[in-house]
Amino acid sequence: MVADTVMDLFERSPSALTFDDGTIVGSAAVADEGRRLARSLRDRGLEPGDRIALHLPNGADYVRLLLAAAAGGFVAVSVNTRYSDAEVAALIARSGARTASLDHDWRGSPPVSSLREPDDGFLVFTTSGTTNAPKMVLHTQRSIAVHAVDAAAAFGYGRDDTVLVAMPLCGTFGLTSLTAAVAGGSSVVVTNFQVERTAALIESRGVTAVNGSDDMFHRLMAHGSDLSTIRLGGVARFNTSLDSVVSDAEVRGATLSGLYGMSEVQALFSLRDPGLAADDRIRPGGTLVSPSAEFRVVDDELEVRGPSLMAGYLADGGVGIDDELTAAHLLDGWFRTGDLALAEDSRTFEFLARRGDALRLGGFLVHPLEIESVITGVPGVAAAQVVAVDRPDGARPVAFVIGAADEAEVIDACRRRLALHKAPIRVFTVDEFPTTPSANGTKIQRTRLRELAADLLAGDG
Repeated sequence: MVADTVMDLFERSPSALTFDDGTIVGSAAVADEGRRLARSLRDRGLEPGDRIALHLPNGADYVRLLLAAAAGGFVAVSVNTRYSDAEVAALIARSGARTASLDHDWRGSPPVSSLREPDDGFLVFTTSGTTNAPKMVLHTQRSIAVHAVDAAAAFGYGRDDTVLVAMPLCGTFGLTSLTAAVAGGSSVVVTNFQVERTAALIESRGVTAVNGSDDMFHRLMAHGSDLSTIRLGGVARFNTSLDSVVSDAEVRGATLSGLYGMSEVQALFSLRDPGLAADDRIRPGGTLVSPSAEFRVVDDELEVRGPSLMAGYLADGGVGIDDELTAAHLLDGWFRTGDLALAEDSRTFEFLARRGDALRLGGFLVHPLEIESVITGVPGVAAAQVVAVDRPDGARPVAFVIGAADEAEVIDACRRRLALHKAPIRVFTVDEFPTTPSANGTKIQRTRLRELAADLLAGDG
């Protein structure tokens, strides 16, 4: 398939979409509904270029509104359904969006026929990044549509596949899974992740492909879900205590492979070769899915470019691009991801850590995952996070663990398996890690852990 716009993508696809409420609609039919809804919204005062907030769970209404934005020339602002009321209100105000409603008779409206250009602003994702307020990432219809076609080809999505979309559509992980499945002409099952419901859908619908977090797959397997029909599951690695998720799935007949993505370049940007051994497939990163995409590693930082790249960061007030913020991350077409990576060959890389999460210990850059992997191997440790704290003798690592862990045993294990400067000076047991909501679930607040570590060490005297 060749598609320059999201409407092209849906109108040319033979896919059928099934939703939790029992609605089953063809891809072209839901595109027509989007055109009728766009006409109705225009009649109610919306103009091309206006922003509309999509604050909905996964479902038919979300897809209809997305396609109404594509058909009507509106800019859809994806609002994380896990945000608090105050966060939702702040984002809507910053983006200049109006809350779109489907509580009126739009089905009788004639379909709108005019479209804006493929390179006009179309969709806004939010990402926390390193700032206090979420950055608003603006994509065009072309970047969404072309990447969907590239991802579908790389993941091998076709008419014989049934693709389950369980990650939130308000984030790039869920939305790219949907658009790639439509680009491949696959049958699509859209749900809001809930273990029992999702497990039942995988079995009853014979799901062959699904993308999700390591925690999602872990919970499905802990439930005893039959995953044997899954020929390919893209897995995002968020939890270092779940390193066995790929090998555990393999025992159950499912093939999971690590991947990489972010709002600025979209999810499914790269994928590990599904033919590799499980220990290799768990590593995040992989081979670029788009033949036109490129990457390079400059001073350990991953820089990328390609057709899936954002247009820029939306300015507060929702009018145009924030040139200063965009220029800080995007230079000569290369996006500075802020991620540390290792090039494996000209098309394949391994994601190591966020630059802000990396530890500078003993004059060397240390990835926390290296230490966390040792700690989670200690009996009684369910999960671990390691941060660096400035001390009179330099930055030193401090570990936080969940579980029944013996501090001396953890430190001894690290001293035996790692260089001495990588062994934590203290290990604190907590009930849970501080988190903040994201479209893919939650993110651990490492800044808060660093503050907590400093306070606890100060208490030690």
